[in-house]
Amino acid sequence: MGKEVIPAGQSATIAILFIIGTSLFMGVAGQSGNSSWISIIIAVVLAVPLMLVYARLHTLFPGKGLYDMLLSIFGGVFGRLACCLYIWYSLHLGCMVLRNFGEFSKTVALTSTPMLAPMLIIGLLCVWVVNAGIEVLGRSAKFLLLFCIAVTFLVQILSVPKYDYHHMLPLLERGWGAVWTDVIGTFTFPFAEIVIMTGAFGAFPNKGSARRVLLSSLLIAGVIIIAVSLRNLLVLGPDIVSSLYFPSYVAVGRINIGDFLTRIEGSSAIVFVTALFVKVSLCLYVASCGVAKVFKLESYRSVVLQLGLIMVYMAEFIYRDITEMQYFGYHIYKIYALPFQVILPAVLWISAEIVAARKRKRTAAEG
Repeated sequence: MGKEVIPAGQSATIAILFIIGTSLFMGVAGQSGNSSWISIIIAVVLAVPLMLVYARLHTLFPGKGLYDMLLSIFGGVFGRLACCLYIWYSLHLGCMVLRNFGEFSKTVALTSTPMLAPMLIIGLLCVWVVNAGIEVLGRSAKFLLLFCIAVTFLVQILSVPKYDYHHMLPLLERGWGAVWTDVIGTFTFPFAEIVIMTGAFGAFPNKGSARRVLLSSLLIAGVIIIAVSLRNLLVLGPDIVSSLYFPSYVAVGRINIGDFLTRIEGSSAIVFVTALFVKVSLCLYVASCGVAKVFKLESYRSVVLQLGLIMVYMAEFIYRDITEMQYFGYHIYKIYALPFQVILPAVLWISAEIVAARKRKRTAAEG
């Protein structure tokens, strides 16, 4: 089979939906209360250098994905060990996103249905699209992003009559300490999770600009998340937002236009399901590519179904309940994810720059 290639535009749509993923529905870290939007802005700014590091890796290794980079720089033993770490992270992240959907279904939508059922449906759908190829995922994401943006924009407009601007005062009520705590949490979830995208760099066109894709995706996703967070804050208030598991669902449920247009929270749930479908699919694709690379398989498609079922099964028991899920997501995850998102990519980038500099010197000496 020929090499899969996704255009830069489709890559950007996948990245945008991946970033907004579950953060649109679950919200982001909110210890700073009415100043949480400030922490999101700072997190976006801090994520820019990280995107440049990822883009530089694509420049140094054109046509290669994350696993090829690790094997090339760290060799067979340490390279495969690093590959296994990212296989685990991709698989674990997909499990967490599926569990977010399962808890939402159990808590809000399908209270009498076993949580495994909706997770299995989404999981098998992700298996199908990944088995079809990342090109199919790219074409699907291009349409799904337009739908998500349209629904989100419409809901934003309909929410304006419910805005209470007093919820934003006094600014920085809980101080800069709480803001910086939220900055770290928001940086790791969701912005720095785009490190998963480096596993799909092998499908980027060699002459495509990863820098343009990553920076534009970060900016667009950041604007969407800031807008949704401000809407939730203005509609519900900081105290209510911090006490809810799914603040966006409750905020949209408050919309009431002339006692005619009500109960439209289902529209936001559709956006949630759409974004998490793309996020889980990319996690499954990257994990499958990693397994195929480590075990030298001919195609990643041979392990997609197995990893997809493992992902669904792990999502069933990864947390005891929704309280533990929220605690891990907002308190533990920012420590757990930092090595995968920042430390290992930084080590890989510095090592790659050293190797590239040595090659240039060798070439100059031979010339």
